[in-house]
Amino acid sequence: MSQPPQPQQPWQQPTQAAVPAYGAGSGPGYGYPQQPQAPQPGYGYPQPGMAGGGAPVPPPPPPPPPGGSNAGVAFLLCALAAVVLFVLYGFLTMLVTDYGGQLEDAQRALESDPEATPEIDIAQLTWLAAGIGAVIGFPAGRFAKGVVGFYFLAGVFAAGSILLGETFALAAVSSDTPGADSAFSIFFDDFSDLWEAWTEDSEGMTWVFIALAPVSAVFTGYMVGGSTPPPRQPFPAYR
Repeated sequence: MSQPPQPQQPWQQPTQAAVPAYGAGSGPGYGYPQQPQAPQPGYGYPQPGMAGGGAPVPPPPPPPPPGGSNAGVAFLLCALAAVVLFVLYGFLTMLVTDYGGQLEDAQRALESDPEATPEIDIAQLTWLAAGIGAVIGFPAGRFAKGVVGFYFLAGVFAAGSILLGETFALAAVSSDTPGADSAFSIFFDDFSDLWEAWTEDSEGMTWVFIALAPVSAVFTGYMVGGSTPPPRQPFPAYR
Protein backbone atom coordinates (compact mmCIF):
# COMPACT_ATOMS: atom_id res chain seq x y z
CA MET A 1 0.00 0.00 0.00
CA SER A 2 1.20 3.39 -0.89
CA GLN A 3 2.64 5.60 1.71
CA PRO A 4 1.37 9.14 2.07
CA PRO A 5 3.70 11.79 0.77
CA GLN A 6 6.19 12.93 3.29
CA PRO A 7 6.53 16.62 4.02
CA GLN A 8 9.66 18.14 2.54
CA GLN A 9 12.35 19.10 4.91
CA PRO A 10 13.69 22.66 5.00
CA TRP A 11 16.80 21.66 3.18
CA GLN A 12 14.63 20.15 0.53
CA GLN A 13 12.65 23.38 -0.14
CA PRO A 14 12.70 24.51 -3.76
CA THR A 15 15.27 27.16 -4.48
CA GLN A 16 14.37 30.68 -5.72
CA ALA A 17 13.97 31.37 -9.40
CA ALA A 18 17.25 31.09 -11.17
CA VAL A 19 18.89 34.42 -11.54
CA PRO A 20 20.07 34.94 -15.07
CA ALA A 21 23.76 34.45 -15.31
CA TYR A 22 26.00 37.42 -15.99
CA GLY A 23 25.98 37.89 -19.68
CA ALA A 24 22.56 36.37 -20.19
CA GLY A 25 19.63 38.39 -21.35
CA SER A 26 19.50 41.25 -23.80
CA GLY A 27 22.65 43.10 -22.83
CA PRO A 28 26.11 41.87 -23.71
CA GLY A 29 28.05 40.37 -20.86
CA TYR A 30 31.02 38.30 -20.05
CA GLY A 31 31.56 35.71 -22.70
CA TYR A 32 29.82 37.67 -25.46
CA PRO A 33 31.73 39.44 -28.26
CA GLN A 34 32.26 43.07 -27.48
CA GLN A 35 31.58 45.91 -29.92
CA PRO A 36 34.78 47.45 -31.33
CA GLN A 37 35.59 50.71 -29.59
CA ALA A 38 37.26 53.70 -31.28
CA PRO A 39 40.73 54.26 -29.90
CA GLN A 40 40.76 57.04 -27.37
CA PRO A 41 43.68 59.48 -27.13
CA GLY A 42 45.84 58.51 -24.28
CA TYR A 43 49.02 56.83 -23.39
CA GLY A 44 50.47 55.11 -26.44
CA TYR A 45 48.35 57.01 -28.97
CA PRO A 46 49.66 59.94 -31.03
CA GLN A 47 48.29 63.23 -29.82
CA PRO A 48 47.41 66.12 -32.15
CA GLY A 49 50.54 68.10 -32.88
CA MET A 50 52.73 65.23 -31.67
CA ALA A 51 54.79 62.82 -33.74
CA GLY A 52 54.12 59.23 -32.62
CA GLY A 53 53.13 60.33 -29.15
CA GLY A 54 56.49 62.03 -28.60
CA ALA A 55 57.48 65.65 -28.21
CA PRO A 56 55.21 68.30 -29.79
CA VAL A 57 56.06 69.16 -33.38
CA PRO A 58 56.31 72.94 -33.96
CA PRO A 59 54.19 74.23 -36.81
CA PRO A 60 56.06 75.04 -40.02
CA PRO A 61 56.93 78.72 -40.46
CA PRO A 62 54.44 80.51 -42.69
CA PRO A 63 55.75 81.62 -46.07
CA PRO A 64 56.46 85.34 -46.48
CA PRO A 65 53.55 87.24 -47.97
CA PRO A 66 54.04 88.19 -51.59
CA GLY A 67 55.05 91.80 -51.77
CA GLY A 68 53.53 94.22 -54.20
CA SER A 69 56.63 96.29 -54.78
CA ASN A 70 60.37 95.96 -55.06
CA ALA A 71 61.74 99.43 -54.50
CA GLY A 72 65.37 98.44 -54.95
CA VAL A 73 64.82 96.93 -58.38
CA ALA A 74 62.67 99.90 -59.43
CA PHE A 75 65.36 102.38 -58.39
CA LEU A 76 68.17 100.54 -60.18
CA LEU A 77 66.22 100.07 -63.40
CA CYS A 78 65.10 103.70 -63.50
CA ALA A 79 68.66 104.94 -62.95
CA LEU A 80 70.08 102.51 -65.52
CA ALA A 81 67.47 103.50 -68.09
CA ALA A 82 68.22 107.19 -67.53
CA VAL A 83 71.96 106.70 -68.12
CA VAL A 84 71.54 104.47 -71.18
CA LEU A 85 68.98 106.77 -72.77
CA PHE A 86 70.97 109.98 -72.41
CA VAL A 87 74.01 108.28 -74.00
CA LEU A 88 71.89 106.93 -76.86
CA TYR A 89 70.30 110.34 -77.27
CA GLY A 90 73.71 111.96 -77.70
CA PHE A 91 74.97 109.47 -80.28
CA LEU A 92 71.67 109.56 -82.17
CA THR A 93 71.97 113.35 -82.39
CA MET A 94 75.49 112.93 -83.76
CA LEU A 95 74.27 110.51 -86.42
CA VAL A 96 71.55 112.81 -87.74
CA THR A 97 73.77 115.91 -87.61
CA ASP A 98 76.12 116.22 -90.58
CA TYR A 99 78.75 118.01 -88.53
CA GLY A 100 81.63 117.29 -90.89
CA GLY A 101 79.74 118.53 -93.92
CA GLN A 102 78.65 121.70 -92.14
CA LEU A 103 82.28 122.39 -91.15
CA GLU A 104 83.38 122.14 -94.76
CA ASP A 105 80.62 124.51 -95.83
CA ALA A 106 81.62 126.92 -93.07
CA GLN A 107 85.26 126.87 -94.19
CA ARG A 108 84.34 127.58 -97.81
CA ALA A 109 82.11 130.43 -96.69
CA LEU A 110 84.96 131.95 -94.66
CA GLU A 111 87.36 131.64 -97.59
CA SER A 112 85.01 133.54 -99.82
CA ASP A 113 84.00 136.06 -97.16
CA PRO A 114 86.30 136.34 -94.14
CA GLU A 115 83.72 138.43 -92.31
CA ALA A 116 81.00 135.81 -92.69
CA THR A 117 79.67 134.09 -89.56
CA PRO A 118 78.52 130.66 -90.64
CA GLU A 119 76.41 128.72 -88.18
CA ILE A 120 76.32 125.01 -87.58
CA ASP A 121 72.90 123.54 -86.92
CA ILE A 122 72.71 120.63 -84.52
CA ALA A 123 69.66 118.42 -84.82
CA GLN A 124 67.14 118.91 -82.05
CA LEU A 125 65.60 115.65 -80.92
CA THR A 126 63.80 116.96 -77.88
CA TRP A 127 60.55 115.63 -79.32
CA LEU A 128 61.80 112.24 -78.08
CA ALA A 129 61.49 113.45 -74.48
CA ALA A 130 58.04 111.91 -74.01
CA GLY A 131 59.32 108.50 -75.09
CA ILE A 132 62.34 108.77 -72.81
CA GLY A 133 60.09 109.56 -69.87
CA ALA A 134 57.81 106.61 -70.65
CA VAL A 135 60.72 104.17 -70.76
CA ILE A 136 62.06 105.42 -67.42
CA GLY A 137 58.64 105.47 -65.77
CA PHE A 138 57.75 101.92 -66.77
CA PRO A 139 60.01 100.09 -64.25
CA ALA A 140 58.80 102.42 -61.50
CA GLY A 141 55.22 101.36 -62.14
CA ARG A 142 56.10 97.74 -62.74
CA PHE A 143 58.30 97.07 -59.70
CA ALA A 144 57.04 99.74 -57.27
CA LYS A 145 53.31 99.31 -57.74
CA GLY A 146 51.29 101.89 -55.89
CA VAL A 147 54.36 103.69 -54.49
CA VAL A 148 53.58 107.12 -55.89
CA GLY A 149 56.87 108.58 -54.66
CA PHE A 150 58.76 106.32 -57.05
CA TYR A 151 56.72 107.64 -59.97
CA PHE A 152 57.92 111.14 -59.20
CA LEU A 153 61.45 109.85 -58.67
CA ALA A 154 61.24 108.39 -62.17
CA GLY A 155 60.19 111.85 -63.35
CA VAL A 156 63.35 113.32 -61.84
CA PHE A 157 65.44 110.67 -63.58
CA ALA A 158 63.67 111.43 -66.87
CA ALA A 159 64.31 115.17 -66.59
CA GLY A 160 67.96 114.57 -65.82
CA SER A 161 68.28 112.10 -68.67
CA ILE A 162 66.98 114.49 -71.34
CA LEU A 163 69.03 117.42 -70.03
CA LEU A 164 72.21 115.37 -69.88
CA GLY A 165 71.34 113.92 -73.26
CA GLU A 166 71.21 117.38 -74.82
CA THR A 167 74.58 118.23 -73.28
CA PHE A 168 76.14 114.91 -74.27
CA ALA A 169 74.85 115.45 -77.81
CA LEU A 170 77.14 118.49 -78.15
CA ALA A 171 80.08 116.39 -76.94
CA ALA A 172 79.23 113.60 -79.36
CA VAL A 173 78.90 116.00 -82.28
CA SER A 174 82.19 117.67 -81.38
CA SER A 175 83.94 114.29 -81.33
CA ASP A 176 82.83 113.61 -84.90
CA THR A 177 85.87 115.34 -86.36
CA PRO A 178 89.34 114.00 -87.19
CA GLY A 179 91.71 114.15 -84.23
CA ALA A 180 89.05 115.09 -81.69
CA ASP A 181 88.77 113.44 -78.29
CA SER A 182 86.06 110.92 -77.52
CA ALA A 183 82.58 112.08 -76.69
CA PHE A 184 82.93 110.94 -73.07
CA SER A 185 86.23 112.79 -72.62
CA ILE A 186 84.74 116.01 -73.95
CA PHE A 187 81.61 115.52 -71.85
CA PHE A 188 83.44 115.12 -68.54
CA ASP A 189 86.29 117.57 -69.21
CA ASP A 190 84.24 120.43 -70.66
CA PHE A 191 80.83 119.83 -69.11
CA SER A 192 80.38 123.41 -67.88
CA ASP A 193 81.19 124.87 -71.31
CA LEU A 194 78.87 122.42 -73.05
CA TRP A 195 76.05 123.21 -70.63
CA GLU A 196 76.48 126.95 -71.08
CA ALA A 197 76.56 126.63 -74.87
CA TRP A 198 73.43 124.51 -74.92
CA THR A 199 71.40 126.74 -72.59
CA GLU A 200 72.29 129.83 -74.64
CA ASP A 201 71.06 128.25 -77.86
CA SER A 202 67.93 126.64 -76.41
CA GLU A 203 64.63 128.07 -77.55
CA GLY A 204 61.28 128.25 -75.81
CA MET A 205 59.84 125.13 -77.46
CA THR A 206 62.91 123.17 -76.45
CA TRP A 207 62.00 123.58 -72.78
CA VAL A 208 58.39 122.65 -73.50
CA PHE A 209 59.47 119.36 -75.04
CA ILE A 210 61.91 118.71 -72.22
CA ALA A 211 59.09 119.13 -69.68
CA LEU A 212 57.32 116.23 -71.37
CA ALA A 213 59.96 113.79 -70.08
CA PRO A 214 59.11 113.97 -66.36
CA VAL A 215 55.39 114.28 -67.06
CA SER A 216 55.48 111.18 -69.24
CA ALA A 217 57.46 109.25 -66.62
CA VAL A 218 54.98 110.03 -63.83
CA PHE A 219 52.00 109.31 -66.09
CA THR A 220 53.46 105.97 -67.18
CA GLY A 221 54.10 105.01 -63.58
CA TYR A 222 50.47 105.67 -62.70
CA MET A 223 49.21 103.80 -65.74
CA VAL A 224 51.34 100.72 -65.07
CA GLY A 225 51.36 100.58 -61.27
CA GLY A 226 48.27 102.47 -60.18
CA SER A 227 48.01 104.59 -57.06
CA THR A 228 47.18 101.91 -54.47
CA PRO A 229 49.57 99.16 -53.41
CA PRO A 230 48.17 95.66 -54.06
CA PRO A 231 46.84 93.90 -50.95
CA ARG A 232 49.11 91.39 -49.29
CA GLN A 233 47.90 87.81 -49.20
CA PRO A 234 47.04 86.53 -45.69
CA PHE A 235 49.08 83.79 -44.06
CA PRO A 236 47.70 80.32 -44.77
CA ALA A 237 45.90 78.84 -41.76
CA TYR A 238 47.87 76.12 -40.02
CA ARG A 239 45.84 72.97 -39.60
